[in-house]
Amino acid sequence: MNYSNYHTHCFFCDGKGGPEDYIKRAISLNFHSLGFSSHAPVHVPSSWTMKEENLNNYVETIKRLKEKYKNQIQIYCGLEIDYFPGISGPDSEKFKGLELDYTIGSVHFMKNKDTGEYLTVDGDEEEYTRIIEVFFKGDVQAFVAEYYGLIRGMLSVHNPHIVGHLDLIRKNNKNERYFNETKDWYKEEVIKTLRAIKNSGAILEVNTGAIARGYLTTPYPSPWILEECYELDIPITLNSDVHSPENLHAFFDESLNMLRYAGYRQIYFMNNKRWITRSI
Repeated sequence: MNYSNYHTHCFFCDGKGGPEDYIKRAISLNFHSLGFSSHAPVHVPSSWTMKEENLNNYVETIKRLKEKYKNQIQIYCGLEIDYFPGISGPDSEKFKGLELDYTIGSVHFMKNKDTGEYLTVDGDEEEYTRIIEVFFKGDVQAFVAEYYGLIRGMLSVHNPHIVGHLDLIRKNNKNERYFNETKDWYKEEVIKTLRAIKNSGAILEVNTGAIARGYLTTPYPSPWILEECYELDIPITLNSDVHSPENLHAFFDESLNMLRYAGYRQIYFMNNKRWITRSI
């Protein structure tokens, strides 16, 4: 099958290489389409999100490349937009005005409600531990509930086209050091969130980025979650969350096999600016 990918980071945020490097790689792999989704600017200090002053240049660059390569591949311009309750998210006015082809709604940041400090759940292990030990006083269940609650909160007030890396909090949970996914309390949080995704009409991505970068051996979300997604008839798309061109289709075949095992026979992709399905 001809692959697609809608979760692509380049040098406008924390990716390596320019947009054209990814397009050339996609063409060489006979991709059907490629969507760019740089991390949108945020209101807190960050070394890995796009700078506000580069936002319009990013959009114009992707639009120019879309036209340049229109006879070889479909190119789309999106953003991965973080949700900050009461502050910003995928439907914020400044992003609506960019006339994006799609948005990925994600939760990376968590807030210390005592101090106002923000840290990211997919930073290094020291940062991850600090969130649990300092922000949540060592209460892992409270941490997990807050994370999934933020995703549900995002979906209650915003309408992203794609929900990004659902169980991102697994990244630093090596050997189940902090929580066990088989526990009822954990599964309940996930399933509540899946129901919110289903009700929102958003597409959930299967994201292979953590495998490509050596953090995990399975994609986001976990295989057992994919089975729950199938039971709820949640639409799925396959993305690599790529940060360097050589990983553009990393672990796609393995992830498609997991999707088939879960029961899926179709995934979503964008064709002429419309989301449609194709067989896998």
